[in-house]
Amino acid sequence: MSYATVGMMYPVFSPLVSHTPGSMPVYGTGRVLQEAREVNISKTFNTNPLYGDDQEVDSDNGLTALGYDFENTGLTPEDKRVLFGETLNADTLTGGQWESDNDTPYGGFAHIERMRQGDGTKKYEAYIALKIKFQETSHTARTKEGNQISWGVPRISGTAASLDVDGGEALRFRLHETFDTVGAAKAWINSILNVTATTAATT
Repeated sequence: MSYATVGMMYPVFSPLVSHTPGSMPVYGTGRVLQEAREVNISKTFNTNPLYGDDQEVDSDNGLTALGYDFENTGLTPEDKRVLFGETLNADTLTGGQWESDNDTPYGGFAHIERMRQGDGTKKYEAYIALKIKFQETSHTARTKEGNQISWGVPRISGTAASLDVDGGEALRFRLHETFDTVGAAKAWINSILNVTATTAATT
């Protein structure tokens, strides 16, 4: 029976406030971003076999990196302050918001994937990258030509870092859980990434 991804929704970013090895991170107030369109996730693994007697006897092939390429329906100035660490101009006469040479902040990032099973029933898989920072590496805008709108939406890229969250030998990159309803998936994300009713009001 098939189990295919048929949708994506509810992108959330929450600033990482602190982390003590052996425990889950502490997050600030989570922010629900504008509507999700697409996410491509790339995984990098070790390729380090051990050979003996002219054959492979062991192999270190653990996960070493997790990359995100994310597209949504737009980024507001407030979104950019949270995601990229942009700051308001202190000169209130000039106004505006600065893009600067600062490092972008780490945070937790979540999304939900709608899954369709072969019998037509749906499940909702919620994913949370525990520690990730994003950048907008390119920006394109086009003029309107006649009555045809060229939708301009951002793509941002991020690289996740691993964390010791339980004191074991394994370092953790991402947590995911499956739910029967989208409401339950959102509630799970909200509880971990500290999303309040006001920051979730747009979804």
